[in-house]
Formats: sequence, structure tokens, C-alpha cells
Amino acid sequence: MTALRRWYSPTGLHPGDHACWTFADAAGFAATVVPFLEEGRQRGERLLLVGESQAAMLAAVSSLPRRAELLASGQLEILAAADMYGSGRALDPVAQVRHFRGAVDAALDRGHRGLRVAADGSVLARAGSEGLRQLHIYEGLADELAGSGPPLTGMCLYDAFLGDDVLGPLTVLHPIQHHGDREPLGHLSARGPRLALHGDVDLSLADHVFPALVDLAGGAQGEVVLDLWDLDFLDVAGARMLKRAVRRLAEVGVDLRPVGPRRAVARCLELFDLLDGQVSA
Repeated sequence: MTALRRWYSPTGLHPGDHACWTFADAAGFAATVVPFLEEGRQRGERLLLVGESQAAMLAAVSSLPRRAELLASGQLEILAAADMYGSGRALDPVAQVRHFRGAVDAALDRGHRGLRVAADGSVLARAGSEGLRQLHIYEGLADELAGSGPPLTGMCLYDAFLGDDVLGPLTVLHPIQHHGDREPLGHLSARGPRLALHGDVDLSLADHVFPALVDLAGGAQGEVVLDLWDLDFLDVAGARMLKRAVRRLAEVGVDLRPVGPRRAVARCLELFDLLDGQVSA
């Protein structure tokens, strides 16, 4: 697992990292993606930039060293969001992640050391409640892909003006986070056979974890295990949120089962009859 951390600079990422960065304007977007892509160029990675339009993305990387050479050689590819995700169609999370896995293989076949992706997902985040649900599922699958071994380094960018109701759950689905001046508290991970919560879940984060958790678990059938061994802190609001998620998922036939909490976390779970099984030290 990539440890939960705040990302202060758009550099220093490595294969397996899956990061989220919010930006306020075009200048902020450019100031983020240029050093991120330049670092990948220096490492011999293939570079993919996805955004609102090709023209806007070309303008964003106008200061990228050797831009023309990178484009001509194919080491840098720029795609409009409509070309990447499909214009007028709902996002297909499974197909999109499969596409990225194929893109990693193609990059390796061409002699690159991996694939580095910077993708502006703002247009997907504006696609209504069902669009957001699919986006949450996609981010969970993308994080699982990043953690499964292929040399993939991913940065998901979102317009800060989307607001906290939209950005909160999206940020939680990334282990590496930059959301203004806010310190990251928690991360919901889909890496491995279980879902897992890491860090802290308190009153300020509970309403952001809830939709992400319900959407990731809601596509399963039967039991979904939620591993809490790496959850350092849970307050009453966080435990109440988990109880609400258990009830919501039960309505669609999913049995969400929290396991492995530490003693301090377990005490809050007991208040809502959520403690089931062994408590971690």
C-alpha cells in the first residue's frame, strides 16, 4: 500500500503511486502537469496528458522541455477527455482501467520504462449523481491497478470549483492528496482482496467517505470486508457513518463487514454494534 500523505510538489512520484491534485485555474493546472511530465520524461517513461481539449492541453504544456520532440516521437500523447472517455457516453470504469493496463504494456513494448498519466477528470465529475458513482468506482479500480505492479504513475486532477461535496469523496480515493492547504486525513483503498480504511475518519471526513465506500462496495454481491487495521482514529461521527453504510448496502444485498480494528477504534464500533471478530493491538 502507498502510505497516505500530502503531496506538496507535483514531483517525486514513482510507479505504483496514484495521486490527486486540485487546481484553481489554467495557470495552476499548467504549473502542476509540466513538472510532473518532465520528471517522467527524464525517467524514460511514456507520457499521457488528458484534459478538456487538445488545444487547452497543448497550451498547458507549452513550457515543457522538448515538447515538439516528445509529440513527434510519440513519447508524449495528448488527448481530449471526449476522446479518452467517450463523448456523450457514460464512463465505463472497467473498460477504462483495462485501457490503461493495455497502454502500460504498449509503453513497455516501445522501450519506455513505464507510463505516466496526468488526467483532468473534472468533466467526469460534472456528470451528475450516476456519473459520480461511476467515477468513484473508476478511481477505486485505478488505485487497485496502480498498486498491482505495472509501472504506472497516475495523477488525477480536478477543478477546485467543483466543491467539497464532489471533491471530498474523490480525494479520499487517492493515497496521495493535494487539496489546497488541507492536510489529508484518510484514504479508502481498493487495493487487494478487501476494501481498507487508512488514517483518520472523523466528523470532517465521514460524509466524504460514505459515498465513496457505498459506491465501491455497492457493485459486489454478498460479503464485502472492510479492513480497519490501519485506521488510526475513528470518532463517533465516523462510526455512525459506517453504520449508515452497512444499512444502505444491506438494502442492495451487500453485507459490509468491518474487521481488524485497533482497540481505540473498536470502542467506537461497539457503540453501533459494528464490532465483529478480532481486535488488533
